[in-house]
Amino acid sequence: MNTLLSRSGGAGPLPAQSPPCVLVADDEDALRMILTRELRKRGFDVYSTGSGAEAVEMYCRSPIRIDVVLMDVNMPGVSGPDALDAIRAVDPFVRCCFMTADDRPGRHAALLARGAAAVFGKPFASVKDVCETLKQIAGETFGESDSMVEGGAKWTS
Repeated sequence: MNTLLSRSGGAGPLPAQSPPCVLVADDEDALRMILTRELRKRGFDVYSTGSGAEAVEMYCRSPIRIDVVLMDVNMPGVSGPDALDAIRAVDPFVRCCFMTADDRPGRHAALLARGAAAVFGKPFASVKDVCETLKQIAGETFGESDSMVEGGAKWTS
């Protein structure tokens, strides 16, 4: 039987057929709304917020399991990487993907080294590819996938 480890450390049964849940954090309203709509169309449960500080709050206080956080790197106040650090203080196993328009050499590699499961360049080459990668990463949190396709966890556009 698959089990879910709660943030408090206890194990409980994994709900059957539970859709993956994604927390989207981006200060660009239009992009956040598009991602939310597209993820929901593809079967995800979605929470969304416009700041890193709110993402930390939502993740840490959520009554349900959030499988993947999709977060912008550059947001006013608390940046995506700083928000990830705060979430990791509560859940060291959080799965986080970053999105950024910063295409300086080494930037994506630095975010991956910081613990991101994937880094997506903005603008996205394909929202469908983003959704598929998130579904694959969320599947790993359930143990549904034996392994990721090589490079899949580090997909960049």
